[in-house]
Amino acid sequence: MTYQELLNIDDITQFDEKNQLEIIGNLFDTSFDNQNISGIEKAFDHLKSIDIENFSDENKTIIYYDISNGWSYLRKLRYHNTSQAWNFQMEELTNEILFQRKAIISDGFSKIQKERQCQIYTNLGNSLSFIGRFVEAQSYWNKAIQIIPNFAMAIANKANGLFYYGHILFVEQHKLIFYNHSYHYLKEALEYKQYLEGGAEVFFTELKEQIENRFTDEFLSVKFDLSDFDLGNDPNLRNYRNWCLTNKLFINPLNDLGQYTNASHDCMNLSTIIIQAKKPPTYFTLYNQIKQEFSTARFSFYQSTKNANFHYSDEDVVILDTMETALYSYNIEQTKIAYRISYSILDKISYLLNDYLKLNIPLHLVNFKSIWHLNKSKTLKPIFQNSDNWALRGLYWLSKDIYEKDFDYDKIMEPDAMELSIIRNHLEHKCLKILGSKELYETLYNTSDDISYTIERTEFEAKTMKLLNLVRASIIYLSIAIDHEEKKKDRDDLKTLPIQLTKIAKHEKI
Repeated sequence: MTYQELLNIDDITQFDEKNQLEIIGNLFDTSFDNQNISGIEKAFDHLKSIDIENFSDENKTIIYYDISNGWSYLRKLRYHNTSQAWNFQMEELTNEILFQRKAIISDGFSKIQKERQCQIYTNLGNSLSFIGRFVEAQSYWNKAIQIIPNFAMAIANKANGLFYYGHILFVEQHKLIFYNHSYHYLKEALEYKQYLEGGAEVFFTELKEQIENRFTDEFLSVKFDLSDFDLGNDPNLRNYRNWCLTNKLFINPLNDLGQYTNASHDCMNLSTIIIQAKKPPTYFTLYNQIKQEFSTARFSFYQSTKNANFHYSDEDVVILDTMETALYSYNIEQTKIAYRISYSILDKISYLLNDYLKLNIPLHLVNFKSIWHLNKSKTLKPIFQNSDNWALRGLYWLSKDIYEKDFDYDKIMEPDAMELSIIRNHLEHKCLKILGSKELYETLYNTSDDISYTIERTEFEAKTMKLLNLVRASIIYLSIAIDHEEKKKDRDDLKTLPIQLTKIAKHEKI
């Protein structure tokens, strides 16, 4: 159909499911190509007249993908190159990401073409990067590349993400490494330029040339090797460091470049901060505490999964067998401890930001959801409404993934995010029951009468890893967000002292 023929369709219920899908998808795409917001809005109107829940699994996944594109197109047409594009709150972005995630977790995702899977992962990476969650964006571009190693759009957008990630780092050596890696991913993507969509080839070629004009041929000649650090002779230490590198759990931006041994330490700290004379270095103290708690949670989780069997401290603990496959052990409690500590770090980040940004929230009311809005309303505090702080924006959007019933302002962006808070609530105040087999448990008992929250061990461990990754990203966003704010300060004629954290480490590395 021509674009005009698509616009002339007033009722799509007369078409079968396949044609309905094609009409809506094409109307979104061609309306964006024609810069026509009314055409996109018409596609959304068509969606109201059909029941997509009755679509086949594959078509349901595709329609979610199309809907996410529709919201993305609306955002770009309404706000591109305007100050509003930096808004912390944006309905279009919320829905754009929500439907990308719905597509990924849908039953049809594994059944659709691999190219489409890669497109969805790439788009989600792009959206997350745009909202300031540039650490997490890398994992979605990597997922696309794992499916199709030469998927050009994922490789190119990964390069673009690394360029801007590197740009906001405050350690010069790390900046240079990110620029170098970005350049080589750009070169790789442009080798498959025939697969770059729309005007992407021009955009990424210009970025590559920008890097070439800035750096010498010698600097760009080879991709930097970051694997020259010895992980140590102790096999336990080597295994632990390799596990952290594999799961990207070091508080070190280099770990986002890959499983490089040079990234095997938690080197990221706060940059130089201007504080009032004689005021104690509270920000550094709290940041140190955050890092230490994270490393403790990380190692507790590592131990609990690598030594998942009987522990000698369980020997004298007499446990009644209730025949419900419930599991009890020291190692399971270690996982719970890792979960508790990790979740509490989010509130400590808020505690630091409340003081640093002078939000003036009473200390007993500070938490990861409360710091952003005015008095539990949907209105953002003025300091965030006009902020150009990319990493701070990322922290805000990450907070939307952490459900709290008192602060449920928007749709939960990640469909299963609510469970993270529910698990924490039961860990702290109620009862979390870890099961060997939830299916068997539900067969034996009427679960509606259970006051516990039940979850299988493997699923609980997956949730704990997810939380660790979220918290690790949050700590990196926190460092970069504070550095951004520090660069705004007028350092002339102030009665202040610059405080720079001195590195104390057993091994000196980049």
